Amino acid sequence: MTTSIEQLIAEYRQQNRRSQQLFTRAQESMPGGNTRTGVYVDPFPVYWQSGAGVHVTDVDGNERLDFVNNATALILGHAHPAIIDTIRSRATGGTAFFGPTEVEIDLAELLRQRLPSLERLRFCSSGTEAVMNTIRVARAFTGKSKIAKFEGAYHGIDDPAMVSYLPALGPELGPEQDPTPVPSSQGLAPGTVESVIVLPFNDAVACERILRAHADELAALIIDPLSTAAGLILPKPEFLTSLRQITKALGILLIFDEIVSFRLSAGGTQGVYDIRPDLTCLAKVMAGGTPGGAFGGRQDIMSIYDPTTGKPGIAQSGTYNGNPLVAVAGLATLQQMTEKEYDAMHEMTADLGTELQQTFRDAGVDASVVIAGSIFRLFFLKEPPQNYRQAALDCGDQHRWYNFWMLNHGIATRLGGCLSLPMTEEHTSRLLDETRSALGEWPF
Repeated sequence: MTTSIEQLIAEYRQQNRRSQQLFTRAQESMPGGNTRTGVYVDPFPVYWQSGAGVHVTDVDGNERLDFVNNATALILGHAHPAIIDTIRSRATGGTAFFGPTEVEIDLAELLRQRLPSLERLRFCSSGTEAVMNTIRVARAFTGKSKIAKFEGAYHGIDDPAMVSYLPALGPELGPEQDPTPVPSSQGLAPGTVESVIVLPFNDAVACERILRAHADELAALIIDPLSTAAGLILPKPEFLTSLRQITKALGILLIFDEIVSFRLSAGGTQGVYDIRPDLTCLAKVMAGGTPGGAFGGRQDIMSIYDPTTGKPGIAQSGTYNGNPLVAVAGLATLQQMTEKEYDAMHEMTADLGTELQQTFRDAGVDASVVIAGSIFRLFFLKEPPQNYRQAALDCGDQHRWYNFWMLNHGIATRLGGCLSLPMTEEHTSRLLDETRSALGEWPF
């Protein structure tokens, strides 16, 4: 017996009546019913009430095992005592000031210890702002105006980042080895698309050719080392090393967007692959589940922000930059996450990936499971993709069916997911069991 997507959605509506009511109400105030496009689900999203450890509870009282963890940000899970206690303690003494606090220094020092490339750093309030600042300082430092990025990659919502972000496949994208930049949003400033050079992920030869051709005008190359938004695409051996070598040779700054990939180890992806970028962007895990970000890198580059010797080349301000609530949450999170914790999570995720892959294979379903640290991604493809255009062939209908099945059976996933520190084999086994049950009614 198979179950159709229509049957799953009917059950979803039945389970989540209060969420549907709230969505209808929300649309009266907010376009699309919320302020985060990525959380929208047709016909309506689940509205969450609370979270504790590995579980989230929605407004209808449904409890679900959470493998989404707010898009990888909650590495300690929900409402971890270390986070709650430190935020509560900090809030009783004031939440923000027009001036710095000592805990801002504490967090900066710990980040510098874990990421040696951060010779100097500054805080901001989001990953988008971190990217925006690194691009601006790269242009200021080099005197060049263009930015290179990889096809499909997400780097927030600043104008240059909204070029070739998850573009629809078609002839307008140009050859795979020489992608044509395309706008991924309306409202981009004139000249934005022309200011971005787009590269094919995992093709070192093509990347070197394109970078050499534009070296005189390229300020920086920005890369999410795991290409997470484009699908969690693992870099080929030596790919990142080759990018470091060619950018250094050509005088192009290398920016690592570690907003997601900082989850990979205490030293992020740059620690795992032994790469020293010129600049790094951070958020999510670094802020302990609160709205914060950071960016930094070489001292000679970051000195452009320094006001101690006169008017800085770039004035960076923000009412909540480095505020103590974010700083204490980030500090508490990083203090909990030593290499021991990372290793345990990675081992459990690797085991999950192996068993999940075998589960689909046993059911005769073409699927590939990609693992990076504590992150796992499911592709309904025979082989793991090596670049964005391969990843874009992934079947959306199958993901939609699988996600609704999981939601209806008490598990939150999104194209895969990630583990949090409190998770055990009991929780990963439940995901495997529900996957086996789902495949027993698989309609594809």
